This record gives sequence, C-alpha cells and structure tokens, in this order.
Amino acid sequence: MAFSPNGALLALGNNDTIYLWNVAAKRMAATLSDPNYYPISSVAFSPDGSTLAVGTSGSNTYLLNVATDSWIGTLTDPAGDGPGPVVFSPNGALPAVGDQDGSTYLWNVATQSLATTLTVGPRPADSVAFGPHGATLAVGEGSGSTYLWNTSRY
Repeated sequence: MAFSPNGALLALGNNDTIYLWNVAAKRMAATLSDPNYYPISSVAFSPDGSTLAVGTSGSNTYLLNVATDSWIGTLTDPAGDGPGPVVFSPNGALPAVGDQDGSTYLWNVATQSLATTLTVGPRPADSVAFGPHGATLAVGEGSGSTYLWNTSRY
C-alpha cells in the first residue's frame, strides 16, 4: 500500500485488484484490475502523484495515470521472475523494481525502457529505496545485506 505524495489517495493492492481510496472523503476513488489478472505485489506513487507503479506476481510492473485511471505503460521484468518492491526516484524519472532473482531494474519512465540492471546476488530484492536526491539507491536482499548503488548517471 502507498499514500500519494499529497496524502489525498491511498493505493491498496489485493489479489489482482488496485483500490484507490480518497482519504478525506473516506470513499473509493477507483477500482482497477491487473490487465493479466496476476496478484498485486507492490505499489508506489511517483513524486508528483500523477503515476502509480503497480508490481504484480507476473512479469510486469504497470504504470497507471492516476488522473484518468488508465494504464499508460508496462515495464516487463527481463528475467520473468515477477517484480518485488517498486519505488520512484525523487525526480520521478526512474522507477526501481526489485526482482525475485536478486536483480533490481532501473527504468526510464519517458521511454519505458530498461536503463540498467543492478545485481546483488541470488536472493530476492526485498526492499528498495532512493536517497533524498536520487543519486543513491539502497537494495535490501534476503540474507540481510543492503547494497548501495550510485544512480546519478542514469
């Protein structure tokens, strides 16, 4: 689950459905299903709140236009293992998606293309977080190790 940056929306994933809640009104703003009906594994809002990244147990992370409740892109896991955690860089240009095989993928939102693959080992990337300026990405993996990556060149 994730709050939009302004706190107005709460995104929840349950099975293959995304629920967007209007927090102030305490009502459902939208209900959307994964286009391929896979269970939702993670959600993250872009820093400006305009895009929601939705990771599924399939091999895709979908991009949702929050204003129109429409799917605007698909980031396909190169390994096909199914994405894990997802987070946007502070400028919103690079979502990072952890993978079950120990890789973390950095994507270019504008082109929806893979910018680079960061590999930490054979264990799943359990958590991902950008530093406040976006130049550092922390990736936590199953053994309890955390890896830091310089992402300023992407």
